[in-house]
Amino acid sequence: MAIIHPLTGVELNDVEVERKSLNFDEAVTAHLMRMKGVKYNIVAQHLGTNTHRLGEIFREEVHIGSKEAASRLLAIAAE
Repeated sequence: MAIIHPLTGVELNDVEVERKSLNFDEAVTAHLMRMKGVKYNIVAQHLGTNTHRLGEIFREEVHIGSKEAASRLLAIAAE
């Protein structure tokens, strides 16, 4: 449910989950979402993180192997 800014009346999205870092499973989820065509900023919003954390994952600076794990899950799901 959206909230309304008290001064401007602009509708704002609720932030229910906020993550300062992502674990391996969350990194796999980020890769899966990108592989399905979800926009970068939307992936960040859904995971409650910022695009810099995603960049670390997508550049494989952290959670190395998460992209391959995501690919394996997609292959299994397609069977």
